[in-house]
Amino acid sequence: MDFLKHYKSKFFFIKDLLQRDDPVVVEVGAHYGEDSMRFMQVFENIDLHCFEPDPRNIKIFKKFINDNRVKLYETALSNKKGTAEFYQSYQEYRKDEIPEKYNWMTLEEYNRTNLNNSGASSLKEGYGHILDQPIKVKTDRFDTWYKEKNIGQIDLAWIDVQGAEREVIEGMAEEIRNIKYIWMEYGECFYNGAMTRHETLTLMRKVGFEEVKEHSDHTLQGDVLCKNTI
Repeated sequence: MDFLKHYKSKFFFIKDLLQRDDPVVVEVGAHYGEDSMRFMQVFENIDLHCFEPDPRNIKIFKKFINDNRVKLYETALSNKKGTAEFYQSYQEYRKDEIPEKYNWMTLEEYNRTNLNNSGASSLKEGYGHILDQPIKVKTDRFDTWYKEKNIGQIDLAWIDVQGAEREVIEGMAEEIRNIKYIWMEYGECFYNGAMTRHETLTLMRKVGFEEVKEHSDHTLQGDVLCKNTI
């Protein structure tokens, strides 16, 4: 199955950016693994490390991804190692067809496990459509994980954590110097503590990264690409 579909330009741009077929990529907030599968289609010899704390998403990820190029860590990256409350998002789904971008699943599976809108789940409060009670998930710091795994240089960190970007970057500490590029969201300010575009770029400059302006969004909410200048 072709998971790239409407995402070909983005992922082939990343391939051109990294200039190698065997990059080390850390995906923070892997959801169902849809971007993971796109990375695997584009990079034949990728070394992909995926973080995902939501048990609903983990179940789907494990069902559809069984590949020795990918390692899944069932935890959330943050600025503390331990546990934290996690707010699972959900909106009732009544249509008779699964959303096109997830049509590699069954409709019954999608509905039975309350998957609709699960990508808006977060360590941060503020989103309006969540399940009744938060759950406890494991958290880890990037720098702690990085030292334990002894991975070496990381070509790309792909961060999609719904308002918890600041905590992920703080948890990288000095080990952020071992990452070439960081691609992450900004401006999801309905989450408590989420950063605006200006706050995101200010923080990234502080830790030694500069925006790649021609490949970043310039709207109030979007994605920004930053390059290591250390």
